[in-house]
Amino acid sequence: MPEPKPIRSQILLLVVTSFAAGLAGCKDRDVTSYRIPKEAESAPAASGPAAEPQAGPRWEAPAGWETQAASGMRLGSFRVSGAGGTSADVSVVSFPGSGGDDLANVNRWRNQLQLQPIDERALADSVQSLDLTAGRFAVVDLAGPSAGGKASQRILGAWLRDGGQVWFIKMMGPADLVGTQKKAFADFLASFRLPQKAPESSAPSSLPGSAQGGTNDLPPGHPGVPAAAGSPSGMDSMPVQTAEVPTLRWQAPGDWAAKPASSMRKASYSVGGAEVAITVFPGDVGGVLANVNRWRGQVGLPEISQADLGGHVAAIDTNGLHFTVVDEAGSSARIMAGLLPWQGVTWFFKLTGPPDAVERAKPAFLTFLKTVKAP
Repeated sequence: MPEPKPIRSQILLLVVTSFAAGLAGCKDRDVTSYRIPKEAESAPAASGPAAEPQAGPRWEAPAGWETQAASGMRLGSFRVSGAGGTSADVSVVSFPGSGGDDLANVNRWRNQLQLQPIDERALADSVQSLDLTAGRFAVVDLAGPSAGGKASQRILGAWLRDGGQVWFIKMMGPADLVGTQKKAFADFLASFRLPQKAPESSAPSSLPGSAQGGTNDLPPGHPGVPAAAGSPSGMDSMPVQTAEVPTLRWQAPGDWAAKPASSMRKASYSVGGAEVAITVFPGDVGGVLANVNRWRGQVGLPEISQADLGGHVAAIDTNGLHFTVVDEAGSSARIMAGLLPWQGVTWFFKLTGPPDAVERAKPAFLTFLKTVKAP
């Protein structure tokens, strides 16, 4: 990457310095509960500047960020090591579309830190705008509480929308370590360069990396995406991209309370102390194993291998549709989900909540899946 001219360097330094100072003011401290799902880590590779292939975005990794092999939905992945063996994870992911609205993105990451969701009125205090070479980034700095002998966790997150695509850059790790990386994170955003836009006719029809696997950056929901994920954000820990395909039909039980649909969800219901979310993604979204492991991570369970997958899924064939059904329970959360590939997209029918609430809703949820029909 060519060196910037002197005056440009001064301007960039001023922007980055202002951003790093601003991040300190947006840190969130007002929460009472704590549980952070552990994200999968790859073996660190060589450190130093890293750039994606010509077709993808480009960036320069700050000193001390160890490059990891990109996988699943990640275009880039880094590990930042701290004192006492601590580390933070940095990911770069991309989706077609808008990636959901700003409030959904903030609440997805708040969910990953076990923070309560905020409403539109509080959104302006949580999100900064940062105008850099690649465009206008929305940036957040969120910190969860320390509890149960575990250190507080913190997220520096940013997203950038451009021409029907959205990029998410996220650092998550111990609050103290992440706090030392605010300027480095700002430098990374400043180095970001978008790829040249391909002709519309050649645009990919599936999510980046969908042939390899998912990521628990999604929602859970999938917020959930997500996380990406709730976490919740997801895909919970990731923002959900709806697909332009004919919608399916279903009949929800009479005692399920419908919630407003959004850009992230085709439908949503409150079911006792649990929730049902219906989302759809282009492509195969990484396949069954990647999604099972993402959800297991969200409820605090370790990953499984392809050889073990058969013991964790079941099938429901109904109305000419084939669901793969997953049921994963951790100590404080449980996820039941029906995955349905259909006409080039993947539908997710997902029940989440405390284990006891999901158990009570399970019979109705399985019956609900059998009402789903093609138009």
